[in-house]
Order: sequence, then structure tokens, then C-alpha cells
Amino acid sequence: MENLIELKNVSKTFEKSFFSTGKTILKNINFTVKPGEFVVLRGDNGSGKTTILNLILGLIKPTSGQVELMGIESKNPESKNRVGVVLQETQFPKHLSVRELLDLFRGYYSNPISTKEALDRVSLTDKQNSKAISLSGGQKQRLLFALALIGNPQLLILDEPTRNLDEDGYKEFWQQIYRCKEQSITILMVTNNQSDWEQLNSLATRYITLKKFSEDLEGSQIEIEESNVPVSPVSNLNLDAADQPTSSNNAFFAQLWSEILQIYRTPLYLLGIVVPILAIIVSIALKKEGNEAKEILVGLSFVYMIAFALQALPGQISTERAEGWLKLLRSTPLSSEIYIAAKIVVSLLISVGVVLLTLIVGSLTLGFTFDPLHWIALFAAFIIVAIPLLGFSLTVGYLVNPKSVNNVNGLAFFVILLLSGTIQIPNLFWEKATVLSPVYHAQKLIFLSADFPIDGKTYLLLHLSWLLWASGIFITLAVWAYQRDSVTE
Repeated sequence: MENLIELKNVSKTFEKSFFSTGKTILKNINFTVKPGEFVVLRGDNGSGKTTILNLILGLIKPTSGQVELMGIESKNPESKNRVGVVLQETQFPKHLSVRELLDLFRGYYSNPISTKEALDRVSLTDKQNSKAISLSGGQKQRLLFALALIGNPQLLILDEPTRNLDEDGYKEFWQQIYRCKEQSITILMVTNNQSDWEQLNSLATRYITLKKFSEDLEGSQIEIEESNVPVSPVSNLNLDAADQPTSSNNAFFAQLWSEILQIYRTPLYLLGIVVPILAIIVSIALKKEGNEAKEILVGLSFVYMIAFALQALPGQISTERAEGWLKLLRSTPLSSEIYIAAKIVVSLLISVGVVLLTLIVGSLTLGFTFDPLHWIALFAAFIIVAIPLLGFSLTVGYLVNPKSVNNVNGLAFFVILLLSGTIQIPNLFWEKATVLSPVYHAQKLIFLSADFPIDGKTYLLLHLSWLLWASGIFITLAVWAYQRDSVTE
């Protein structure tokens, strides 16, 4: 492969609104990074350095032109299989340790180094069991570098990698960079740290200076300056990322385990497991018995599932977006489908498991029973109902500004209860309109599975069709929303 990074006539304009022409940051940018090079990207604040990195990593799409990473379109997750990244302003998940984060990232790559080697290379072995968020600023920067190294990269993309490093960390960082240089690892680095230039004078093979775009700018927006430092020889190197595709199974189970650990260690989630049991207490307090108690319990379980879907995932996603963690994940080979599937599976297991536990405890406490067939039907119904709800909540999490998620969820919860018929409005037109809502069919399917009396025909196939259709639509929307440019802003 001749070029590891290639930008061809790339322009990027950020649209402000439908009525605005937007702001152009880059126009007709052309440059390449070849195997064995050490390229420094520099420029004033606002010149577009971060925009270029985001384009190279496939985090945003060019308005025009073409961007390739490792010979593949940069939007393709496989293009990042041999790429390690250090980004600015990345906060780690609150409930994962240093080792657990490294183990998670190992699952994304096809040929990773060991977790032990990554820890040793950044001198964090003694901190491996500490929560990542408890590290000092310099230690966090070391961990980010370890995450960049864990995939055994042939290309490193570093955005201000020496920021926040203490004296020892700074020295160790450059020792690792020299080691990478000896291993013929290609490096693209952005830095405004004046202390770095002494080291870069003996490392950088090229300097690319980016000028701030304006309509009055004469000539090219970039200037390329060659140095006297020779390019590192690259031999016996397979640069075709497609030859070693990442394992979907490894990535899925690594992400799944990470999601489980975070939920297990979050008190709010655990509290949510206890709350549905309160439905039993409510039923007892109301002194309901038999089918009446059964209907109340199943109805409250349905309401719990709606509340869980609207609160759990969007809240977690908004945190990942706001703290820059989602941006780092999108800079790895982890595909959107695997990432979303892991979140849905974990949420599905928890929500359906809690509902079934509630129904079992309720049946024992309140003295009613379901026959085996209806237990199976209820289990299947709650799974079918949960999938579109979780798909909708993922879409909200990726589409809505993180600061507005709670407000949107509160409104959505009320609207869903209205559309499902859980909150009754005595209006003939409204009753007919709710039939067009998937949550209406969700409630009917659950009540039908519990063998509750339903007026008229059951329309089982109609309810199933609406929910399957809604699942496909919302999950597709969630994947699209995850891949949008603005989701990482």
C-alpha cells in the first residue's frame, strides 16, 4: 500500500441551519501519509486541525472529496484495525478499571498485544485495578496512549498526546515514541506544546502547516515542509486492513461484558431492579385479588419497561457523548451494529428479567398463577415489546442534545402512556389514532399473552407485525443516528 492516509480534494463546510450557507473550514485539501513517515500537523487555533483528524478517522464526512485510511474509506470501521488513536478531552467510564478498559479495547482488534505489555509500556501496572477516573491527569494521558497501543498499530494518530503529562510521564512518552519509530510505526501528530519541538526535530520527516480558511486566502490552505530526517524503512508489513478483519464475536462479547460491569456497579440501575417489586406492594395495599391483581401487576410491569427504556440507555449515551468516550469508541474498529447490539442485549436481559422476577414474586405473594403456556407467552411478549422501546431510546440518545435528554424523555414517557392506552382519554378520534401507535399494539400483545379479556378480535398477527416493523425502523434509525457527524461534537 502506497499511502496509509490520503486526502483528495477534501472540503468541509459545517451547516448551521437550513437557511444558512454554513462555515467552510477546509477547502480542496490534498495530502498523503506514507508508511514509515512521522508527520506533524500544525496550525493556529481554528485552522481545522481537529476537523482533519475527524475526517481521517471517519468521525465526520467530507462535504466533497475523498478520505482513505489504510487504503479503505475512512467511514469503514475496518480501516481502523491497524490504527491507534489518542484524542483530546476524553473522559473514561466511571465504573471500569484500567485493566478492564484495556481488555475491552483488546476485543476490538484482530492482532492486539497483551494487556500486561500495554500496562508495562506506559508504567501503569501498579494502577491496573484502580478505577480509570481516579487516575491523575498524567496517568490518564498514559492510559489513553496504552489504549492506542493495545491494538498493535501500524499507524498512530496523536492529538496533543503530551498534554497533562508530568515530567516522568513526558519522558516515558517520548521513549515509547522512539520505540515506535524503531518499529517503523507511522505517526501523524498534532501538537501545540512548545516542549515537543526539541524531540520532533529529530523525529519528524514532514511538517504540514494548516492555514485558517478565508475567501481572501491566496494559494493553498496547507504548506508542506520536508525535513532531513529519513523515513523509517518498512519491511514485511501487511498494510491491507481487510486481510485481518476484526472478530465480530470478540468485539461483541468484550462490549457486552463492559456494559454488564458498568450496570452492575451503578447503584441507580440496581435500584431500578427493586422498584418493580413495589408494584406488588401497591397491589396488596389496594387489596386486589385474582385477575384484578394480576392485571394491575402486569400493567405496572409494562409501565416499568417503558420507564427503564427511556431512562437507562439515553442517560448512559448522553454521558458517553458529553465526555468524549463515544468519539474514542468510534475511532476504533468497533462497528455501530455491534456496539448497539451489545447495549440492546444487556438492557433486554435486565428489563425482561426484572419484569419476570416481579411477576413470579407477585404470583406467589398475591396468590394468582399463570399456566406454563402463558408464562412462555408473557416472556416472549415482553422481549418483543422491549426491542422497539430500546431502539427508540437509543435513537433519542444519539439524536438529542445530551443536555436536553431528560426533558425529552419525560415528555416521551407521557406521550407513550397516552398512545398505549395506559392513560385513557375519552375521545373517539383519539382512540382510533392510538391504533396506529406501536405502543398500543405492545400493550395489547402483553395483555393477550396474559390471557386477559379483550373486547372483540385479538388481532395477534397485527400486533406482532406492528412491533416487528417498529423494531426494524427504530434500530435502523439508531444506527443512522450513531453514525451522524454531530453525535461526537
